[in-house]
Amino acid sequence: MVARLLADMETLTYRVYTTDTLQQIAKAQQGGSYLSKRYADLIDGKPQDTRTGEEIAADVIARCGLVVT
Repeated sequence: MVARLLADMETLTYRVYTTDTLQQIAKAQQGGSYLSKRYADLIDGKPQDTRTGEEIAADVIARCGLVVT
């Protein structure tokens, strides 16, 4: 199981390296279009949190059922 995980991580690392390199080549050509996001960002898929610190704190307090006075 560990060997499979390591092999998958190596494959993923190679894919990210390759796609980043191809993106840089496309940017250098400047004649065509290229994918503006990195492959690593596309496969990660985590949306960026745009809430303020106060909004995050209020959400955590509400989820925990705490009462702040």
